[in-house]
Formats: sequence, C-alpha cells, structure tokens
Amino acid sequence: MFDQKGEKTEKSGGRPALWLAPLVLCFFLILPVALPAEEVVSEQDPATGREDFYDPWDEDPLDEDPLDEDPWDDDPWDDDPWAQNARDDKTLADPLEPLNRVFFTFNDRLYVWVLDPVARGYASTLPEDVRLCFRRFFRNLKAPVRVVNHLLQGRVRDSGTELARFTINTTVGIAGLTDPAADTFGIKQRDADLGQTLGIYGLGDGFYINWPLAGPSTLRDSVGAAGDSLVNPLSRLMAQDPRAGAAAYSGRTVNNVSLRLGEYERFTAAAFDPYIAVRDAYWQHRRSIIRDRGKEDSEVPALFSDADEVGP
Repeated sequence: MFDQKGEKTEKSGGRPALWLAPLVLCFFLILPVALPAEEVVSEQDPATGREDFYDPWDEDPLDEDPLDEDPWDDDPWDDDPWAQNARDDKTLADPLEPLNRVFFTFNDRLYVWVLDPVARGYASTLPEDVRLCFRRFFRNLKAPVRVVNHLLQGRVRDSGTELARFTINTTVGIAGLTDPAADTFGIKQRDADLGQTLGIYGLGDGFYINWPLAGPSTLRDSVGAAGDSLVNPLSRLMAQDPRAGAAAYSGRTVNNVSLRLGEYERFTAAAFDPYIAVRDAYWQHRRSIIRDRGKEDSEVPALFSDADEVGP
C-alpha cells in the first residue's frame, strides 16, 4: 500500500511471512519419530503364559484362534432329533437312557427266564431243517415290505427281483417254506425297510429307543416300522385279529431264537455293559444296512443275523 506521499507502508495484522510454513510442516513430520514408542500392553493367560491381544488388522480367514470364535454360533436351542450332522457321527443320542435301561432289563429277564427255555425245548422237538423252513416262511411274508421300499429308494431292478422271489417262493416254494428262487435260480434276497429308506434320503437316527418286547430301535426306525406295518401281512393280521397275530409273532420269535441259541448270552457276557454293547451293535448294524443298501455281502452282527446258515 502507498500513502498519499507515495511511500510504502505495511498494514498491521497482515499475512505472516511465507518462510514459516516449511518450518511448521517439518515440525509435525519429525514429532512422531522423536516421541518414545508406546508400549503395547497385552493380557497374559496365567495358565499357558500366552499373550493375546486384539489386532483389528488381523483378518486372516484361516486363523482358528479360539478368541475369534463367534460365541453365538452354538445354538443351545437347536435340539433337532433328526439332524444327523448335529452330533458326533460316532455316537448315538440316548436321552431316554434311564427308561431304556429299565426296558432292557425287562427284555433281558424275559429272554433268560422265558424265551430261552421255551426256545431250547422247541429246538429239541423240531429238527433244524423244519425250523429253517418256518423262518423262510416268515421272511417270505415280508416280501411286500422289501418290494415297496426298493421302489421308494429308486431301485426298480431290486424291487422286480424281490417280486420275482416272492412269486417263485410262494408258488414253487410252497408258501415260502423253501427258497427255490435262491437255490435254483440264483436270485438272492436284498433287505429293505422304511427305516433304511428314510436313512438313505438323509434322515438322521433321532435317538435310541429300547422298546419292551420289540427291543432295540431308533426314532427313525420306529417310524419306519410303523410305516412298514401298512404292507406287512403279519402286522395287518395283528391289527385285524390280535390273538392270531400275537400267536404268529410269538411263534416267529421262538423259532428265530431257537436257531441262535447261546448267541445272546455270549454277546452280553463278553461286554462290560451289556446295555451299551447291544445299543452300539444295533446302531452299527443299521448304519451298515443304510450304507450298503442291503447287499448280500454286508457285514451283519450275529445277534441280528437272519441268514439260513446256522453256525456253532
């Protein structure tokens, strides 16, 4: 600015000198380096001595540190009994174990005190060949169950095979007392039931149930047995005439036990806890049936075997 006389003057409060700007910028750049580094305080686990602290930049998706687990991931209300993957695949849920043990003891006493003595007397009366004929007869009666479940599983060929077996054995085999379908034509039986069908479609076991008289089962297999009863002639006879059905069911049970005398005693005597041994053997047996879909060479525990060959 120039005054009236033409002389240069400075106005008070004008801009500061430009040389101060680089000095201020250098000051703020050097300050963080000059200050002492802040010490990171971490929490130390008194048990393991491990030091863990939260790093907001650590977003490694492969990091399986337990501190990064979602505490809400485990839903305590998720108790779906059908979910097979919800629990360890090496264990079978048994929430009814106290009640199941009561029924197991009842069945065990019934077997030892009643069924085994009757079966031994029955075996001493009838030759083994005659008893095998009776077992083939009852197995032939369950052919409609196998035919229907093979169809439900999409195994049309096996369903036709079972239908052919039923036709041959009912006619040529004299109501199924013999098995010419297997002995003459080489048509072997392949088991199938609704419990197996539901398992093949992915339905879990649910939980273990030990029924009085009927014995080991699961929630899925119990539902399957109820469904199979709609096409099982023996079950329909039980519904229409309970006395005749009970007599047929008792005769079949005594006949089957007479062909496996001593097997139950040997199995339970070798077990530390017979209840757990029977439960696990049944579960493994059912898992193998679902996995192998009733193949002839599938491994079946002797306790649940229904083969014609009777071993020592």
